[in-house]
Amino acid sequence: MFKSVAIVSLLTSVAFAQSSTSANSTANPLIPSGISPSCTTYLTSLNSDSTLGSCLSSLTTATSAFAPGSKTPTSASVTSALTGLCADSVSNACPESLIRSKITAFYTACTAELTTNKVSDIIRMYDVLYTIPPLRTSICSKDDSGAWCVMAATTTTREVSDAVAGDSSSLSLSQLLALLYTDNSGALKRRADVTAILPNMTTYHDTNLPFLFFTPSLDATKLCTTCSRNVLTAYINFESNVPYGPGLAQSQLLDTQSALYSAIQEKCPAGFLSGAVQAAGGLSGGLFSSGAISTVGAEYQSILALAMGVATLAVSVAF
Repeated sequence: MFKSVAIVSLLTSVAFAQSSTSANSTANPLIPSGISPSCTTYLTSLNSDSTLGSCLSSLTTATSAFAPGSKTPTSASVTSALTGLCADSVSNACPESLIRSKITAFYTACTAELTTNKVSDIIRMYDVLYTIPPLRTSICSKDDSGAWCVMAATTTTREVSDAVAGDSSSLSLSQLLALLYTDNSGALKRRADVTAILPNMTTYHDTNLPFLFFTPSLDATKLCTTCSRNVLTAYINFESNVPYGPGLAQSQLLDTQSALYSAIQEKCPAGFLSGAVQAAGGLSGGLFSSGAISTVGAEYQSILALAMGVATLAVSVAF
């Protein structure tokens, strides 16, 4: 239960970011000042991006049981959330192609902030938007028996608690959410009373939550599974379609992927990830290097022209 709540909560935070800010016509005060005009304009367009709003609203609905302020979920609500999140209706409302177009446009508008003149808040926004499709694919994957990978015993509850909280104590839902989210209400200057919730990137990063808690330190028994292959394949396939612009080494969420990949290559049978590597065209071409995107390929130029906004990680949640 602990792991399921934590994993789905990341998607919930992104969904609430868009659904809340789209409902407000005022400028988002959590967009950093001093950034380039093109980046400011692009992030500001978030408030009128109804297409992305509808997309992420479908995630909000499916994962409402894990939203900040929610009640303690039950096994039934976990299963219900997974079923809803992985339904065709969500795929139709929030297609991967839509997110890819926003990522491409984001990088084009905010290239300096993501590369040469790095702004951590901008990289954080890009990070979470980028993570949505492969994380959803990972969450919706199943093992050979047909069981959800997110429910598999990758690590024990105690091990996850240790990684998140620094001790082996059992965490309540409220304690878990306190570790997953940061209240940033003080940054808001709006007339309406709102609560700003920022996902705690340190928690997500240090536990390898985006990779369903698969870490390089796991032994072969836990690491060399259908689920670990499904998870890493989800990210590699997505990255082969739209590389992570600043380079994965700069990511606040995904920079551990290279170490995870190396551990799987070392501990698992030969050819364990051959399908994923083939799909990505191999990893030697710079998938993990800095500055993965140098130009926008022809196949994305038309998508770029249509892209109007992006979900920001500066989460503003109105209860």
